[in-house]
Amino acid sequence: MKNKIRRSCIIPFLLGLALVSAQSSQSDFTKEPWKNLKLDFQASFEDSLAVRKERVILQIANKQLNPEEPVFFKGYLITENQFGGYSKSGVLNVDLLDSDGALVKRQFHKIVDGTVQGQLNLPKDMVSGNYMVKAYTRWSKNYGVGFAAQEQIRVGELSTTNQPEGDTAVLIIPEGGTFLSGQKNRIVVKVPSGATHKEVGQGRILDGDGQEVTTVSFYDSGLGTVLLTPKENETYTLELEDEMRFALPKSTSDGFLLHVNNLDRDNAIVRITPSAKRTGEKVELIGTSGGITYFRKNLNFADGNSLDVELFKPNLPAGIIHLKLMDQLGYELATRPVWIAKEKLRIAVDVLRQDTRGDLKTIKIQVTDDQNRPVKSKLTLSVNKTDTAHLNIDSDYSINNTSFTFSDVLVGQEVSLYRKRAFLKDLEVLISEEEVNKDVSEDNETAIVSKKFPYQEGLEIMGHAYDLNNNLLTNTKIQLVATSEEDVWAGEAQTDAQGILKLERIQIEGTATLVARTEGEDVKSRLVKIVPFNRAFENREMEIESTIEKPFTEESFSDEDSEKTIELIEVEVVEKGKEKIKRTPAKYGVDVPSHRINHQDFGRPKTLPQLLAELPGVIVSGAETLNPSVKVMGGSGTILWVVDGFPLAQEGSAAQVGTAATSPLDDVMDLVSDRDIERVELLKGPEASMYGSRASAGVFVIYTRMGNELDHVSRSESALRFEGYTPTIDFQEYHKRLSKRKKENNKLLYWNPSLETDANGEIIIRLPDTGDIPAINLEVSAKSEDGTLGFTSNTF
Repeated sequence: MKNKIRRSCIIPFLLGLALVSAQSSQSDFTKEPWKNLKLDFQASFEDSLAVRKERVILQIANKQLNPEEPVFFKGYLITENQFGGYSKSGVLNVDLLDSDGALVKRQFHKIVDGTVQGQLNLPKDMVSGNYMVKAYTRWSKNYGVGFAAQEQIRVGELSTTNQPEGDTAVLIIPEGGTFLSGQKNRIVVKVPSGATHKEVGQGRILDGDGQEVTTVSFYDSGLGTVLLTPKENETYTLELEDEMRFALPKSTSDGFLLHVNNLDRDNAIVRITPSAKRTGEKVELIGTSGGITYFRKNLNFADGNSLDVELFKPNLPAGIIHLKLMDQLGYELATRPVWIAKEKLRIAVDVLRQDTRGDLKTIKIQVTDDQNRPVKSKLTLSVNKTDTAHLNIDSDYSINNTSFTFSDVLVGQEVSLYRKRAFLKDLEVLISEEEVNKDVSEDNETAIVSKKFPYQEGLEIMGHAYDLNNNLLTNTKIQLVATSEEDVWAGEAQTDAQGILKLERIQIEGTATLVARTEGEDVKSRLVKIVPFNRAFENREMEIESTIEKPFTEESFSDEDSEKTIELIEVEVVEKGKEKIKRTPAKYGVDVPSHRINHQDFGRPKTLPQLLAELPGVIVSGAETLNPSVKVMGGSGTILWVVDGFPLAQEGSAAQVGTAATSPLDDVMDLVSDRDIERVELLKGPEASMYGSRASAGVFVIYTRMGNELDHVSRSESALRFEGYTPTIDFQEYHKRLSKRKKENNKLLYWNPSLETDANGEIIIRLPDTGDIPAINLEVSAKSEDGTLGFTSNTF
């Protein structure tokens, strides 16, 4: 009999529970998907995070492209517990990352009915190499990297001379993170293109004497796997066909193996195997996703044998479930990411007719559900030239049973297409285990509480507002108009007491020019210049705000008004007016060393504690509290504060020589606004002698702005240019304009993200002339009216 476990923590209880079973347990086993449970919606921010988990799925048309090609894509937003995957998010962020994870380019795309179709325009002079396309919403960032779409692309042809350094590392990862001697271990291998001199087809495992122990089977994209029972204290090496060798991790005689068979549509079998030293130990298996714990299962290895736990996948959210094996002291024994697929639509592609003269193919696509009933769906289709030498996942081939975790499960069975895809997806997830551990686990139980990224319904800009005489505009109502070749947007906003203007829900496409003015008839004299904060300031502001103690209320973190939680800047500024700084002259002609002078950055203003903390020998304590203080190391006596030449009556503790003199900061901060500070200087020794004994520990001299730091701004400089939503390119029009040479060089032959089946779930499409191309690859994604997805790949 199977056991139904009902364990959860706080909010996850509302979501439905994963069903798990173990060999030694008995009870009835009912399989009711958690999405059918009735939920009482709660308006708090944390409840919204738990109930409305948002995921981005991406289909890329051309994963291998030339540097001048755009990357065409279709993005799907899936929100759990929402019919049709509805989401409040209005902006999809699309990032292009290099092989080291550095940002190359960022674009913003408007989300319409939970989908985005568009293209990522590559920068000019793009260097050939492997890149990552990452798509996410601001809300999906609450759940970690597993809820963003990440797809690898290759730009240009790689050679041995331009292969990226970070792209050639061969990864060898034991499943579950433990390489246990005396037990059968599963090892996953990733050999990136360019890491070897030959295309990877097979490898072998050698022992310390150079003798072959077993062979490694490689499949798609350099992914391989092998089963190996290591001997204690023995060393092992992976040897590839070009005789390059890579060391395997050192085995251990103490620990647990955590293996998963994830090939069945509805159930995943988790097998936990203890070493001899762990016989009789009690452990706990925990499953989490996006910071939510979905199940906990206590296990007792009294007899020292392996235990199998069955996970009912329809009760788990789509994406990565992170398994952790913990001992009774909370120590992590093994970890393993498991991919939960929710692609329930079935897509069949058949060739109806082929014209041998032009090699034109007419195909029929049919979409059905898991009961083989037709489903009316929206489709996206890409057709690419392909190399027939590569593995075709849809062909009738048999995967060696020993490549799977549990060979006995598959003996005598034909491997279905679903299992082939599940097998390769499992390898991909396993090879990225280190990244998943870092970005998805996030101390699991606290991930949701600590982030709090609100919904983003439109583009946003935040910055200081000035008039044309460079006077900061505080508590001022401002009218705004943004124009581009494609669109016009108008809005109204008001600055706060610090002159900060926050623009939200901007809806405009293309490169836009923003013009702002205060209310009134005299347009020229009322023009406003906006100096936007950049992302470095944005991140610093978020960190500072997260440490300030504020009363928690339902309004503060409500789902319907969550935009108030954090203000982010989500546009790329293209151009802004030039600034010309004039410094306040030093008092009394004191020549202070440059390393003890810290100038304010008016574009990215810092707080007084931040300015002081950057001076050598200065320590700021309690910056996040109501009573911050500053220390000067090595001083004796008291610290003096001077603002624009006027000494202040100081408080603080004297210090002995060699210790730190301390002074409170709250009075000074109340007297001088951070944004009025022009620079801060630290005077010590002879430099401070003019102030006598009251400055024996040092003098902090603060200079404030004179009001003429910026020259008069011309009317043209008051306009702000920024990037709005990226306009969508029509592929057919784009393809028609290509030269014959470019058409021959490009792999992408056809792309249509706007197809739709009839009521019978069918559509007939005539593909373009493929000429002498030996084979083509078709990739189709489908989305039904209720938000169910499907995906297939076929080679003809």
